[in-house]
Amino acid sequence: MAILCPSTAIYHLLFSFLLLFFLCYVSNTPVYGAAKDGYHTLDISSLLPKNNYSAPAGGLAGGLPITYSYGPCSRSGQKKSPSRQQIFLQDRSRVRSINAKIFSQYSTQESKDDWSLESLPSSNKVGDFLVNVGFGNPQQTLDLSIDTGSPTTWIQCNSFLLEKCHNKKNCNFTPSLSSSYYNGSCIPSTDTTYDISYEDGSYSKGVFGCDEVALKPDVLPKFQFGCSRDSGGDFGASSGILGLAQGEQYSLISQTASKFKKKFSYCFPPIEDTQGSLLFGEKAISASPLLKFTRILNPPSGLESRKYYFVELIGISVAKKRLNVSSSLFASPGTIIDSGTVVTHLPTAAYKALRTAFQQEMLHCPSIPPPRQEKLLDTCYNLKGCGGRNITLPEIVLHFGGEVDVSLHPLGILWIYEDRTQACLAFTGKSHPSHVAIIGNRQQLSLKVVYDIEGGRLGFGNDCMGLSPSPNVWAWYGLKWVYNLIRGICLLIASDSGYVFHTLHNTP
Repeated sequence: MAILCPSTAIYHLLFSFLLLFFLCYVSNTPVYGAAKDGYHTLDISSLLPKNNYSAPAGGLAGGLPITYSYGPCSRSGQKKSPSRQQIFLQDRSRVRSINAKIFSQYSTQESKDDWSLESLPSSNKVGDFLVNVGFGNPQQTLDLSIDTGSPTTWIQCNSFLLEKCHNKKNCNFTPSLSSSYYNGSCIPSTDTTYDISYEDGSYSKGVFGCDEVALKPDVLPKFQFGCSRDSGGDFGASSGILGLAQGEQYSLISQTASKFKKKFSYCFPPIEDTQGSLLFGEKAISASPLLKFTRILNPPSGLESRKYYFVELIGISVAKKRLNVSSSLFASPGTIIDSGTVVTHLPTAAYKALRTAFQQEMLHCPSIPPPRQEKLLDTCYNLKGCGGRNITLPEIVLHFGGEVDVSLHPLGILWIYEDRTQACLAFTGKSHPSHVAIIGNRQQLSLKVVYDIEGGRLGFGNDCMGLSPSPNVWAWYGLKWVYNLIRGICLLIASDSGYVFHTLHNTP
């Protein structure tokens, strides 16, 4: 019996059914591709770094490499990570600083016992992510901290007054070695000097300069940045700040708007022996096969700062069970996503509901008190008693407006200690009711996070490290395979019969 190729109309009807199936499937599948039936079953050793650098399985995608500020991938030479106490104290300091900048009057009612500024380490930048950026002609490359909460990009320049260069080689920019450097502002109606102070007492001040900046593969002329001549405090492995906040005309986002259309994305690596990536422009979106977008919101009325990225967090699920908390909890005074805050700070009622639900799902692991002097995380477990090498962990999903469901990487759920025997829930409650909720970088690990500022939207993509493709990705590639199979059969029969399907020339 002869095999008849379907007509164009029948062909497109068939493909429409396949597409409808795919869209229905994707609409109910969270970003990242979580574990089966709402649980992760994982080998703890697979979530901890090895002693050597591992090339990314797909994380770079042609962008700027992102590394931890310490560990085998770090170019700083710092192999040992900061202590947990340092990281947690620093996290609280950053949260205070963010809220001080957002609100016109910062509340003085917050308890200041063990979290007083006097007890904080001097650095504002402990434990963050670094990206390698080139300045000048010829290029001088520097490792900068990624900061979505700062509009100002500044780097350490020679002749600054710090006594040491953070034990790094080539950590300063030397203006005299660049043939294209211009001392002063190259943006009309902006200052020629800058002075930035952080809540913990560290600071940077100097002059603005203009020069080429290399955001691979692009090289941009006449980029204005701060050239630090006087810095106080230890900024760790960083040689400055790459400011990715919105708003100010001298921000990187504004200066590169004509080139990159106010679009960028990053992928934070989940462990220290891997690299992530930072992308700018249309490729920040096109490099990911599937993205789900929620809105970037305007700050609530009465808040002064518009540089932070407010998002519409509306709920949380644990093991596929939605927490019984109102979305209004996250809306007043608002929720931001931040690259420098470490763990996620939730409204107290939401955090208590999350903690209770998580504890109910972790009854197979013996609970333990949190370590002394570590007050940030309070829900901890002895992993030795969880039933062997592999443990079962409930999936946690963040729900955003626009039907965007983001399933977190296991390391965005548990903070696993170095000895591999203890771990704590990597969330905390807000320290003051008036504070904004903050989605920290721990919960962003291994996710593709896309900022489309011009479009007013924030996107989340699948596992950006290429470590475990989500069901969304498999469905997409499966759909393309079926499409191409049908198309190939039709074209083969059409070529034999002389019939041409003009509408089948473009493959998605």
